[in-house]
Formats: sequence, structure tokens, C-alpha cells
Amino acid sequence: MIKRTISGQIDKGDVNHNNRKFIAENVDKTRVKDNITIIKDDIKQVYHELFDDALKDFNARQTRKDRIIHDYREHIRHGRQEKEFYEVIFQVGNKDDTPVGSDEANTATEILQEFTEGFIKRNPHLRVFNAVIHLDEATPHVHIDFVPFATGQKRGLSTRNTLSKALEQQGFKGEGKLETNTKKWIEREKAALAEVMLTRGIEWEQLGTHNEHLSVLDYKKQERQKELAAIEGKTHSAEWVLHQREYAIESAEAALERLDGQFQEKREAVESITTDLAAKQSEIEQVTEELTAKTEELSETASQLAEQQALIAESAGKASQIKDINSIETKKTIFGGKITVAAVDYDKVSTLAKKQIAAESHEKALNAQIKTLKEEKTQLTKEKEELQKANDAQKAEISQLKSIRERLNVESLKAEIEDWKKKYNKLMEFIESLNLKEQLEKFLHPVQNIIKHKSR
Repeated sequence: MIKRTISGQIDKGDVNHNNRKFIAENVDKTRVKDNITIIKDDIKQVYHELFDDALKDFNARQTRKDRIIHDYREHIRHGRQEKEFYEVIFQVGNKDDTPVGSDEANTATEILQEFTEGFIKRNPHLRVFNAVIHLDEATPHVHIDFVPFATGQKRGLSTRNTLSKALEQQGFKGEGKLETNTKKWIEREKAALAEVMLTRGIEWEQLGTHNEHLSVLDYKKQERQKELAAIEGKTHSAEWVLHQREYAIESAEAALERLDGQFQEKREAVESITTDLAAKQSEIEQVTEELTAKTEELSETASQLAEQQALIAESAGKASQIKDINSIETKKTIFGGKITVAAVDYDKVSTLAKKQIAAESHEKALNAQIKTLKEEKTQLTKEKEELQKANDAQKAEISQLKSIRERLNVESLKAEIEDWKKKYNKLMEFIESLNLKEQLEKFLHPVQNIIKHKSR
């Protein structure tokens, strides 16, 4: 029966790398299209699906505002106890006995696909949101990303993100540091993968096993095979370590690039807000000038009204003089019965009549002008109120823009970028301390190293 090794471990996880949003140097770009995506859900929606109800109940019980959690995913991402999501990687065989493109690799791909579908069913407390089989590298392997969740919790949310509790609720209980629930779970998944392999005539080759019933000669042969397998396993492990280091480097570089992009976006946003603030302040100054002008117009209109009312009072006084006409004595002539008055009295009557007519005409004109001025005053008052509302709205908008500008703390982004750079440098120092830098270069740039070797 054909034998193949099984690789399986928990990894840091990078969904963007898994979905090939950025491509590493060890990836064959022409075969990216051959990758098989089994599931691809939005992690934001997964968090809403798993935790929204529990989060609502948790917040409702809080008496302090600072304990309220507005976004559980962001709470986990910026916390230190749990990870936003976890990833496991499983592989059948290696690049020598199961190279991509071979019949063995095609069989391994079918095995990994069936295994992943079973993984989802076997782990009800691990919500798988992304799973993809890579066929664009040396050997087929599957990346499975999931969010663990445990229910019925007394501390924090009743349903919360916790890998250890999720595995416990699936029946995996740790027994000390050497036999953790995580290790037991990974071994169970390897065994499940081995069962799928058996259905296709492939046996799990477990390096380091011992059979006491073998003859001395057979035992020596087997030990020699173990030594060869151990050497092969070490080589495979070194390749795997380099592969993981490459993931870490790519993740750090991607994070630096992402943070740099966020820094540029937020700096542009701050500049845009600063420009908007200047424009709004200019508008407020203009509105303030208009308010001042309208206030002056209202004052002038009130002054004109007072003057017109004084003229009306004066006209009313003059009109009252017409009553003096009643005191003029009249006489009847003996011819024709006409009434006559003295010439002086006639002139007086004529003058008063003309004054009355002029006063009435002037009063009508004043009344019309007063009406117009009152209407203008009403309109000006309305315009002043509208301008005041606009002024208040502009001030509120400026206050909001200032608040946004304060939240867009460019300095914090710079600090975060520097932190990632330090982590990247520490990672490279760690690789150098393991004497893996040269191997990493050979692994990441195989073509260049072959050319250098030939040139020698």
C-alpha cells in the first residue's frame, strides 16, 4: 500500500495571502487559477452571526459606560487574550512524492477537499469562514480559517470567542502542558485525514514508530529506513519552517503597506477637513457680515418709522385746526339768500381747506410708507432669523469637523508603522539567529541561487 506523511498544524493565518490578494515569490502565478475555494464568507458577517445577540445582552447588563462593547470583532482584534480568527494547515505527502501536477497530487487534492468538508461537520464550535486548497505551490495543501466560539459562558459574553473553551465543548480536555486540548484536537484531525486517505489506498506514514516483532535484520533495515525518513522529515520540516517564516515576512510587509496606505488616506482626510474648516469659517464671516448689515437696516427702518409717526401726529394737530371754521360768523344777503362771509374769513377757510386736503394726502402717503416699512421690517427679521440658523448650523458642522480631525490622529499611525517595522526587524533577527537566512534566500529566490551556483 502507498504511504504518505501528514502535516497538520495551527498557523498565524493570513486570509489575504490564502485568497491570493497578494502573491509570494514561491507561488506559480500561472496556476493560481487552479486553487480550489471551498468556502469564502465575510468575517464581519460571521461575527454578527455568532455574537450579536450575546453582545446585546452583555451591554444591557452594564451599569458603567466604559464597559460597553460597541464592536465585538474590534474588541477581540485589539485585545490580548484571544485572536480574531485561527488557521490550520493540512498537507498530504511532500514535494518529492506528491508534487503538484502529478496523479498523486490530484488524489491528494480530492482527499483534502473531502477532509475539509468533514472538518466543518466535526467541529460545530469552530465557524469556518474561509477554506482554500493551494495548487500553485510545490505540494497541495489546505488553509482552513475559523472563528472559535463557546456558548453558555458566565464570564463576559454568554457566547464568546475562545479556542480552549470551544474545544472543551467539543470533548477535548487538556492534561498538562504536554497533552493540551489543542494538541489532542490536531491529532484527532490528522487521524480523520488518515481515514480519508485509506479510502483511496494510501496509508499514513508516521515517522518514528517501532515494531518489536521484527527480526534483527528486518529491524536494522527498518531503522535505516527510519533514519532516511527522519532526514527527509527534517528537510520537510525545514522547508515548512521557511514556508512559515515567509508567511510571517509577507504578513509584516503587507501590514506595513496597509498601515502606510491608511496613514496617507488619513493625512489626506485631515488636509481636506482643514480646507473645509477654512471654507466654513469664511462662510460664517460672510453670514456674520450679512447679519450686521440686516441689523443696521432694521435700526434705520425703526428710525424712519418713528419719524413718520411724528409727522402723522403733526398732521393730526394741523387737521384739528379746521374745527376753528365753526367759529366763523356767516351772514345772509337780502338778494338770493346766499350766505356771505368776510374776505378775511374766506381766506382763512380756503387756507384751512387746502391744508386739510394736503394733510389727508400726506397722511395717506405716510400710512402707505409705514406699511411698506413694517413689511420690510418683518422680512428683515425673518431673514435675520434664517441667517442666524445658518450661522448656528455652520458652527455645529465646524465643531464636528474639528472632532473628526482630532480622531484622525496621524501620530498614532506613525507609531503603529514604527511598531510593525520593529517586529519585522525582530523577525529577521530571529531567522538569522537560527542560521536560516541563507536557506530562506535560497527558498525565496531559487532561480537566482541556481544561476549563482552555475556561475561558480
